[in-house]
Amino acid sequence: MEAKLYLPNGDVAVTGTKAGVVAVYKHLPDFATLVARGDVYAAHDTTTNVALVARPTTLSSLTVQNPAGSDTYKVLFSILAYTDVVGAGLATISVWHCIHKLPAAAFTRDLTLQGTGAGSAISFRGGKSYSGDFIFDRGATVVDDGWVPVGEPIESNIATTNFVSREIPLRIPVILPPGQHYSLQTLATVVTYETSFGLVWAELTKAELEN
Repeated sequence: MEAKLYLPNGDVAVTGTKAGVVAVYKHLPDFATLVARGDVYAAHDTTTNVALVARPTTLSSLTVQNPAGSDTYKVLFSILAYTDVVGAGLATISVWHCIHKLPAAAFTRDLTLQGTGAGSAISFRGGKSYSGDFIFDRGATVVDDGWVPVGEPIESNIATTNFVSREIPLRIPVILPPGQHYSLQTLATVVTYETSFGLVWAELTKAELEN
């Protein structure tokens, strides 16, 4: 027997299955509520760095930091990766990330996320500008806290000057409390590859994350 719990306005609040299990129906796309609130943003660096040919250590292509004293947590949903070739060559490219363990001194703001223009952040809710405090630092020196690959390798199979772009969803979101930072780097089998990175993220208060 199916059971339903109705709200005072007549809407169905909860539906139970014949087996006695509460049925939950997804009626909005992922992150729709956060987007509607204007809490989801994206930004991408427009300057490329030469990809590495060995495991990353202390050189980051892009480091992002939630500054100490921020009133929000930065929740990272996906990585935006762009690669191009200076000269011809077939290559396999892998993206690596490092979730740093200890707070660090403030990094350099190489991207102006506020306002408009190249490198500025966009809101997924149209008409809303970014006014937050997230820091994007290009080519930073960082502590090697253990780099690991993320996402599937990117195959470049055109033996001429070319580019590849990819969004890499983080199946487990990375959460940066105030003071914490996160780094990205690329390995390629051809030394002529250059890369740049961006992120899609949300900004939430501690109370919102704990509810």
